[in-house]
Amino acid sequence: MTKKINAYNSFIFKTVGKKKSSYIIPTILFAISIILAIVIATIKLNSSNNNIVIYGYTFLGLILTVLYASLKSLNVFRDFEQEGIELLIFSKPLSRKTIILGKMISFLNFGLIYSLVALISNLIVFATLKITFNLGILIVLSFVVNLCAYLLFGLITSLIAYKINQKVAITLPLLVFAPLVLGGGFISASSTSTINNAAYYLNTKYQYHNSGNELDVEGFYLNNNKDELNLIANGLNNNSFADDQKKYLNEVIKIAAPSAKEWQIYSWLTLPYQMVDIFNLSNDKIFNSTSESKDQNLNNFIYHNKLENTIYNYKLDTNSSVLKLPVIGLDNQISQKYFVPGLLKNYSTLANEGANSVIYARENADNFDVTFPEDNFVYASPRNLVGKLNWKNVYDALRYKPFNDFSKEFYKKINQQITNEKITSYSELSKLLLDSISAELANPDSQLYKIKEHNIAIFDDFAIKNELLQSETERKIYFAVALLYYLYFNDNNSQLFKSLIKVDTDKNTFAPKQISITVDNNKYFIGGFDSYETKQQVNNNKVVIRYELTPSKNNFLFENVDEIYTIKRDKKIINKYAYIAIWATIIVALALANYFLYTRRDYK
Repeated sequence: MTKKINAYNSFIFKTVGKKKSSYIIPTILFAISIILAIVIATIKLNSSNNNIVIYGYTFLGLILTVLYASLKSLNVFRDFEQEGIELLIFSKPLSRKTIILGKMISFLNFGLIYSLVALISNLIVFATLKITFNLGILIVLSFVVNLCAYLLFGLITSLIAYKINQKVAITLPLLVFAPLVLGGGFISASSTSTINNAAYYLNTKYQYHNSGNELDVEGFYLNNNKDELNLIANGLNNNSFADDQKKYLNEVIKIAAPSAKEWQIYSWLTLPYQMVDIFNLSNDKIFNSTSESKDQNLNNFIYHNKLENTIYNYKLDTNSSVLKLPVIGLDNQISQKYFVPGLLKNYSTLANEGANSVIYARENADNFDVTFPEDNFVYASPRNLVGKLNWKNVYDALRYKPFNDFSKEFYKKINQQITNEKITSYSELSKLLLDSISAELANPDSQLYKIKEHNIAIFDDFAIKNELLQSETERKIYFAVALLYYLYFNDNNSQLFKSLIKVDTDKNTFAPKQISITVDNNKYFIGGFDSYETKQQVNNNKVVIRYELTPSKNNFLFENVDEIYTIKRDKKIINKYAYIAIWATIIVALALANYFLYTRRDYK
């Protein structure tokens, strides 16, 4: 029986292979890939447009696949009957089952050859786009998806042709395929992730709160490639969320939860869309013209990594991945607390925004018994003795790529030194870090001073003239703080960062600490002050300025809090590789339906 099936399969393959459609459509697909590759190479397309090129080319390629599948299906299953060849075949000693199996194998062979052509065509386009990441997956998908599309729509065409005329059978799959794919694209464009929709409510403005938003919270990402938005209560003394804030957050998540539901349902139910969407490995918005503004709600959060995705559901979690360490409380009890940036936590948009700012002061800035060079000026200038730090200035620096590049190299050298010298103690690590920062600030040839950007105060040469900064000393202090905050956000759980908050007198606990660095040969203390007031004294007919510094127990560069709420991924709703299992199941069902129907037809 196997020999008869193979012989009949060979007969069908040779007969159908002579038809023009058998080689014209694959040739067209290959030609399109060559033309597209030439265009891409000529215009030097930006890599940010790769997804839309792949999407568009895949869409066009699959339309040709559906057309080719429909034609070959009719050629194999219906043309023989209409051309009278079936009558000749039935005169041979072949069973109906042998005939149908031979047809199905022949139909499959055309699909395998076509899918191989599609793979080569796709590879040409991918190579021109210079895609290296996930290239292997895209190549495999190029073959599998085209083969599945061919089998799926070819078998559907043969079933339609079983009862209806061939024109309808070949037209209907094409009419259905394109609108369903485009519909999925537009639904995707109008959908957004739960976390992005939640951020819309978190950003609701309210001018009477320090944070400037209705919930009065601050949010941030760690630069750790995790899709997690961390939220803390704003305010110097607010170490946990109030009940109304917790209620608000839970309500926000409840409202935002269905944001991507429509697209998720459509994705599971619509096979044509699945066949194009599976190539969108990162699930980017292809038709982003209508959704561009919708998906920017998270952009203002520091180190936003653009990992939010509609294929996931999200949840509000009271356990954050932010560094949590043992801290001795006022009751002398040890408890686990999170450490967060004090400048961010205490940031205020109100007119009195400096009330809770982190303060820096030069050593002996409160002492009239110690003289400074500034005391000899005709007009004493105290602008570099004390000052208040603004989160906005540090935030802008941390969002600037050249500064991040510099910081990455800076810490790479420090970590290499730690490895080489096998430094393990917290005290030595802290000393190394702060000494390295002080040395960098003292180096006039440092690359740090070569970073220029007029839109960022600490990198703007005219910032002092424009009263955005008090002095060059303050600029350098901002550089130091920005470097320390870079460490926090980029290596949050490192021993190096922990050394900044390690309690010197206790080997097991951590606490907010005043940080000391050297700037212009003067020691400056950052944090640990609640406020300062100017005081004057006349020495040798000159007015000398000093400051009354009020100590603080909780106003530091790094502070601890009891609660951090995190909006993070919950369940993965869309698994695109599961699409293939769906297609395979339907293809098997369609193949069986064709087999039984056409076997029965042969008996008539």
